[in-house]
Amino acid sequence: MSMNILSVRGVERRFDTTLALQATDLDVAENDFITILGPSGCGKSTLLRIVAGLDHPTRGEVQLDGRRISGPGADRGMVFQSYTLFPWLSVLDNVCFGLRERGWPRARQLDVAHGFLAKVGLKGFAEHYPKQLSGGMQQRTALARALANDPRMLLMDEPFGALDHQTRELMQELLLGIWEEQRKTVLFVTHDIDEAVFMGSRVVVMSARPGRIKLDRVVPLVHPRHYSIKTSPAFTELKAELTEAVRAEVLAAQAQAA
Repeated sequence: MSMNILSVRGVERRFDTTLALQATDLDVAENDFITILGPSGCGKSTLLRIVAGLDHPTRGEVQLDGRRISGPGADRGMVFQSYTLFPWLSVLDNVCFGLRERGWPRARQLDVAHGFLAKVGLKGFAEHYPKQLSGGMQQRTALARALANDPRMLLMDEPFGALDHQTRELMQELLLGIWEEQRKTVLFVTHDIDEAVFMGSRVVVMSARPGRIKLDRVVPLVHPRHYSIKTSPAFTELKAELTEAVRAEVLAAQAQAA
């Protein structure tokens, strides 16, 4: 049995008079790939930003490997929905950036960066600049940059949300293949139920604001996963349960706004 490496205990986040996230508990085991679903504004990204150390809870605490998270750290790699590459740096230097900041020798930086560019299918684009890349290629570069730093956890906030459907599915398969090889621990926020089931070893559903964890399901699908698994009975059954759970919370959020 894998040990828990991340512990979220009683975490709340209030913005002025608005409670965005109510007391939330979550345990994440080593090598877990947890996908997080829920209606817009339910606190999914807020929870992820608190784990990343980019935001701070109003109450409660988050611990990684028994140490309280109080700010960003190299032990957590973050990939956002928006393209966050440095436009003045080449693809190669974007991937090298974190390693350079840690004082690694240039030759070692290049060796690691070239290795991850090859893994994400960008071996021939090292000297290109972000503006010369498609959205999918930019996200592959961002993924390579996060992985190059060898984080304890990979945090992903709807990283494929801006991509077209075909590119999105290819990126899902790419990331899942890398996870099956690297076995990083992943927290992955998404609005897409198919994506949540296909990618996750566990799926967490959050309630309408103020968010809380409403449902936590183990995904009963074996690895490695092929896209054809999306038509399997186990996939369809879990998708139906999650669809009902998310739909109920979307309706609750609409009722709140009315």
